[in-house]
Amino acid sequence: MHITTDRYSIEIPDKWKEMVGAKKKGNRTDIVLLWEEEPGYSGLMVSLRCLKRKKTAPDEYTELIGTLTGDNGGMWFLYAVYGQEGAVSEANEDLYWRLRDQLWKVFESIRPEDGYSFKGA
Repeated sequence: MHITTDRYSIEIPDKWKEMVGAKKKGNRTDIVLLWEEEPGYSGLMVSLRCLKRKKTAPDEYTELIGTLTGDNGGMWFLYAVYGQEGAVSEANEDLYWRLRDQLWKVFESIRPEDGYSFKGA
């Protein structure tokens, strides 16, 4: 599954297509576990956020993935904000953690769009 934003694109592994989905909202792309149907659970594995300012004190759920630089000199910081405890029901917890531990595959697939360059953290 190919997901394109204004500044970068990512690939979700094909073998995840029945289990994982993505939602875009502004400068944010959320990767979620689709099997989470119980009310009260988001299924959020990671939210990729493209921010203009670098976080001065990221918490334990936030990781700098890299920097996007535009041809005009503008700079954006790409962060992964991971889902927290309770993002999924107990029934899906094992699958959630197995997939989340493989998110590096998604991060390695980051490609800048035309007019941007990307440098991993």
